[in-house]
Amino acid sequence: MHESDVNEQGHSAADDESGFSRRGFLAGVVGAGAAAGLVGAAKGGLAPQAAQAAVATPAVRGATAPSGPPTTTLPLPTTTEPEQLLLTWGSDPARSVTVSWSAPGTVPQPAPFLAYSNKPITAGNPGRKVRLPEPAPLDVTRHYPEAASVSFTDGLNGQTTFFYHVQLTDLEPGTRYYYQVCDGAAAPSVAGSSFATAPAGRARYRFSSFGDLATPSWDLNTSGNIWHESCDNSFYAVTAIENPGDGRGAPLFHLLNGDLCYANLDIQNAPGVWRDFGINMGRSAANRPWMPALGNHEVEFGVCNEAGQVGDAPGGVSAQAAAGNYFNGPYGFGHYLSRFLLPDNGVRNWDGNRLRGNFYSFQVGTVKFISLDADDIIYQDGASAYLNAAADAASETTSSGAAIPNGTVTYNREYTGNLTLDAASYSLVPDFSSGTPNLQCTWLERELGEARRDPSVDMIVVFMHQCAMSTSLPGNGSDLGIRQAWLPLFDRYQVDLVLSGHEHDYERSYPVRGYDRGAHGTVVSPNPGQTAGAAVDTRRPHVVTTKPGRINGVPAWDTAQGTVFLVLGGGGTNGPANVYGTDTADGLPQAKVITQRNAITGSQAAGFKRNAADSIEDAPWSAATNAGDAYGYAIFDVDPGQRPGETTITMQYFAVPAVSNEAGSAHDGTTTLPTKPFETFVFGRGIHHFGRGHSEQGEPAVAASTAS
Repeated sequence: MHESDVNEQGHSAADDESGFSRRGFLAGVVGAGAAAGLVGAAKGGLAPQAAQAAVATPAVRGATAPSGPPTTTLPLPTTTEPEQLLLTWGSDPARSVTVSWSAPGTVPQPAPFLAYSNKPITAGNPGRKVRLPEPAPLDVTRHYPEAASVSFTDGLNGQTTFFYHVQLTDLEPGTRYYYQVCDGAAAPSVAGSSFATAPAGRARYRFSSFGDLATPSWDLNTSGNIWHESCDNSFYAVTAIENPGDGRGAPLFHLLNGDLCYANLDIQNAPGVWRDFGINMGRSAANRPWMPALGNHEVEFGVCNEAGQVGDAPGGVSAQAAAGNYFNGPYGFGHYLSRFLLPDNGVRNWDGNRLRGNFYSFQVGTVKFISLDADDIIYQDGASAYLNAAADAASETTSSGAAIPNGTVTYNREYTGNLTLDAASYSLVPDFSSGTPNLQCTWLERELGEARRDPSVDMIVVFMHQCAMSTSLPGNGSDLGIRQAWLPLFDRYQVDLVLSGHEHDYERSYPVRGYDRGAHGTVVSPNPGQTAGAAVDTRRPHVVTTKPGRINGVPAWDTAQGTVFLVLGGGGTNGPANVYGTDTADGLPQAKVITQRNAITGSQAAGFKRNAADSIEDAPWSAATNAGDAYGYAIFDVDPGQRPGETTITMQYFAVPAVSNEAGSAHDGTTTLPTKPFETFVFGRGIHHFGRGHSEQGEPAVAASTAS
């Protein structure tokens, strides 16, 4: 690498070349002035006011919404200009960032490359240049090179799309870098932005979180279509991350808690849905890393077996689903794994696939973050499914010729290995006797143990999609699988916060540890073999306290005593779920609980249906809900304190009113984003030792919430 600014730091091991000055190099810059919130004082950083990065609004369209979702496959563009810019952390966020982007459609970029520098890229400072190789089909059995071009062919509509990744390493901590990506065409098209690496050591910073983002509707997305779950709150959720309501600047990074775009519901057009999602997300993800967790709607139909190998059933593509080959890439995650190049967990699955990105961890400052794929351990069967209650329903057919027969589901439970029940603790543990113990669970325990032994880690934050605790009435409910497989580990290693999505609402738990032995739930929607009204052990989490302390006048929870769970699923879908269960006898919170796999009953002759959550329980662990607004986002400010062990995390949850051009009360609202948080809490370990105005008796945190 040469022709670089003499003050530039960092490199990639990929080819480096001389600077370039092709026509159009400075065109198409995306938000290059975006700041990094509380890291604005880092080297090369910008003032916090600059965090109000430009977020472009699509061109104004006519007032009439199109019909939707489309029922036929729509063409994708054949242009090659880079779009859908996406940043993710590498293995060490202080020193490594991955820059990713996509071509608009079905044509690969002619000669893609990336340039980056720690000063703005100009004709006089062209930056370091990294060329990318020819695209190769997604292959998760192999390691990624530091610069990779990936193609993925959707199993249901046959469209092939292209994704580009450059892993930048040896960067300087707390430093702003500028980057440009180019398609390398004869008349080149360019896009770019900037990012800040994470600070090293004990440092202040902020991050944000929500799940269930979906896509903007026709008026605010690129395609002009209405997809399944499309809602304009998806657009405003991304805008809010770039300009949070407290006016203190954008976060350093964002956690996306699963169910990214719901493309598995649009079987004719999954690549098009992913494109609208990527362009919307890129208004923020071009400026700061977005770190996702897998959700049930990332599991897509296709014509591969579960490991992602193309099926070989006789009869061609149309016969593959009937033969059980109904996954779109490995575990149905083909689109996800093509777009996101995430930190490597070093785990190879029993089928030979590397599990990079399925679950992973990273550390920023004094906080360890762990992303999990709960599809692997939950009981709920909630991924791609074709369950038609009509008798003798025809197969769902797609433009590629694939035929999905009625009764087909994608159920990924135990895809990384087997679990067995430990009766003494009523927990699920890796089944070593099977020869294929669950690899995600063994990895998780190793990660948690190492984090708790690491003196540089004060707090642990886990994020996933599905919920261990939820009182949503129209939603999915709580899953016993998470309570059995992971809550014992969260207890043992004293995880501080667990963030999830799945329910399109907000809910906060009291600190919990252990479970209430003997406090059984009741079967209300029995699966075969269950009896309505029977008692069932839901492993109900045990509340350790209902009264917060205070730090500097703000209500505070001691997470050394118990883990706090937050449902943050209000990213932007058109299906709000903020109606909460209560026991009609006493008015106290009540939750649905899934204690077995949802039974799928029926036949081709009679039609198929799937059971709902089978049981209910009293939910004394539920501390706060928001019945007024389903949508919202959380901002977390990390303060490392003065000494090891003093880290605190202050959360503000901003509730966002529903807004859309579409009819229906679920879409009424305003485009004005909130400036006052619905709730503010501090989380810390052993807060009574901090000497920061802590008092043992707390008051209700926010009068408008149901907090106690």
